[in-house]
Amino acid sequence: MFRFEVFKEEHLLAFLKQGYLDDYIEEIIKRFYFFSPQVQFNLLLYIREKLKDVLSPKVLSKGLGISTKDAGKILVSEGKIFEILLTQRELGSSQIKAKIGRGLVISNTSKIITNLSHLKPKLRIIKKFLNQNFAVFFEDYFYGDSFMLPLAATLSISKIPQDLRFTGKLNQKGDILEVENVKEKAALCEELNLRLITPLKVKKFEHIKTYLEKRDWLVPFYITSAGREEYNSFLRFLEETEKIDFDEYLSNLTLFYGLKEEDFYIVTGQLKDQASWIKVCEEFYQKLYKIKNLLPGDKTFHLAIRGPVALSFGLGVIFSHFDPFVFYHYQALQKGATYHPIPVLTPRILKERIKTYEILKPTFEKGGEDLVIILNFSHHEPLSDVKRYVSTFLECPSFAVLESEWKGNLPIEKFLYLAREAASYLQEIRQAHSFRSYHFFFSCPLPIAFMIGLAFGHYVDGSIYNYQKEGSTYEQVLDFKILRKIREKMSENS
Repeated sequence: MFRFEVFKEEHLLAFLKQGYLDDYIEEIIKRFYFFSPQVQFNLLLYIREKLKDVLSPKVLSKGLGISTKDAGKILVSEGKIFEILLTQRELGSSQIKAKIGRGLVISNTSKIITNLSHLKPKLRIIKKFLNQNFAVFFEDYFYGDSFMLPLAATLSISKIPQDLRFTGKLNQKGDILEVENVKEKAALCEELNLRLITPLKVKKFEHIKTYLEKRDWLVPFYITSAGREEYNSFLRFLEETEKIDFDEYLSNLTLFYGLKEEDFYIVTGQLKDQASWIKVCEEFYQKLYKIKNLLPGDKTFHLAIRGPVALSFGLGVIFSHFDPFVFYHYQALQKGATYHPIPVLTPRILKERIKTYEILKPTFEKGGEDLVIILNFSHHEPLSDVKRYVSTFLECPSFAVLESEWKGNLPIEKFLYLAREAASYLQEIRQAHSFRSYHFFFSCPLPIAFMIGLAFGHYVDGSIYNYQKEGSTYEQVLDFKILRKIREKMSENS
């Protein structure tokens, strides 16, 4: 019989991965503790992946000196591979070098099982803290305590961001204690584009669990033509109403999920041309997409927009109708100027058909295959200006003018209901008539435009127009094809 332990490790591992050693696997397992941690680790990975259905747990039980039941768990139970940060002094040098090491952990064995027996006292601390036994096998031989935090996180947190790593010692109370060579480990993580949680950043393990197990998020998002100070003012308002310390909250989103403060607001500046409008829409959807993909669980977006109504409609078009949101309308009422929340926690209701209209007063003028839609819910009367403008490029279009009896005095609590009725009416028109293109003009509050845009969607051809006060006319600022491409591009890149 071969003495497999004298093989060069790289040759033994190559033979193993190619399946050449399958007929000798029982003999190899009997000699498990003759091999290095690297061979032990990769041997278990191979057995779990390739041979778990044919290898008897009794064979593994004898080789590892554990119970048959524990051996069965190591063979087939769910395991997690995690990474630890190791350091060593280079030969002939005082320089300390960091590297990535790996571990395999399987929960709920009958006792602590490991291939590095000198670590058992530290593993027992983790056992007492988490109140569970486990088996853990490492790919490298090492000393030190910094593996304790990543191991405990892997055992007790179901989903950890792929680019997040940990280094730190733990005690039985869950305090995260300092370890050596953090600077070198941080440098390696930066080189590998990884984020590192250290004892200098987090002092309690419970803090990590709170944010990595959280599945219900309040997401502020502010779009303004002015400056960042408006975003800060919006956060202060949310702090009072939602009872959240946003400085701490957002810093933890940066720490645990890599979301930066600038991911939660956009300063548009002056929108001088169509390219600047498109850029804002792209930035909005990119940041939205990033937040949705990095934060796990349910997210409620708390949105506020200061800018043109046409932009609010365009952003609504590319905002998903699956994501709950609260739109904050800034208006001066009896108590002074402030934000007024309009919760839309089930956005799909904006797409539901309504049989009778209690607020909406629509008029429809049938013409050609192009439909001009005017959302006329403010004091300004745009109809004559719009007709004059579209006559320069549309031949005998159809017109849908959506109004309400309140005009510019519509109560804020009616905004959602009006948006639902308007969206339903537009669905009726699209179902009853086949139009070539749709052209939107606005004289209405920002929240209503956003909600109608969300419900209308991007699966049409046509354009969105903005009123230019300087020239007392309109200009095309967004195209539905462009908004559609923005969404599709992000989906293709995901």
